[in-house]
Amino acid sequence: MEYEHAIVKMNGDVANLLCNGCGLVIAEGKEHEDREHYCTLCMSGNCKAKFKKEP
Repeated sequence: MEYEHAIVKMNGDVANLLCNGCGLVIAEGKEHEDREHYCTLCMSGNCKAKFKKEP
């Protein structure tokens, strides 16, 4: 499934939904609403992690 807003990465046989702000794994599985998803720290503005871009 192609996503325009949600970030879903495969890790072996498991699909992980990542935070759009920092890249933290939020949930497992392929069925997610195609919108931006954020972890609780990013939503509160207290997240110090930076999203790691893949080369």
